[in-house]
Amino acid sequence: MPKPERRPADKRPPSTNSRPPTTAERPGWRAGPFDHQRLDAYAVALEALVEGDAVARQLPRGYAKLADQLRRALLSAHLGVAEAASRTGADRRARFRCARGEASEAAAALEAVLMLQLARPERLDPLLHLLGRLCAMLTRLAGVTR
Repeated sequence: MPKPERRPADKRPPSTNSRPPTTAERPGWRAGPFDHQRLDAYAVALEALVEGDAVARQLPRGYAKLADQLRRALLSAHLGVAEAASRTGADRRARFRCARGEASEAAAALEAVLMLQLARPERLDPLLHLLGRLCAMLTRLAGVTR
């Protein structure tokens, strides 16, 4: 009887549903030795960056400033999580708060896209949900009390 083929531990099986692969499933990205790569918030921020860039690319002509602002906010949130992960104490919390503000700004840009009817709601809702998750994670990491 032949032995079943063993897959290396770092390989994930191909997705069987129609959703796009998450950041951790994308080729070319894997968790590594850096502090930020061990945070779920980093993976969520990276996924939001990729998905948000796809939305920005599809905005109609004449909305380049909105697309640019969306990209900048997503990139700042992503990089802010990475920067905060390598800090300690109050500095760490302050940088997580800044990243949270950028994620909120990206969500507001997406809400503008939605209200201006520049993209379909079903295209934006998963990304808004993702940014909501990111803000919740960053709220906890920053030690913010409401």
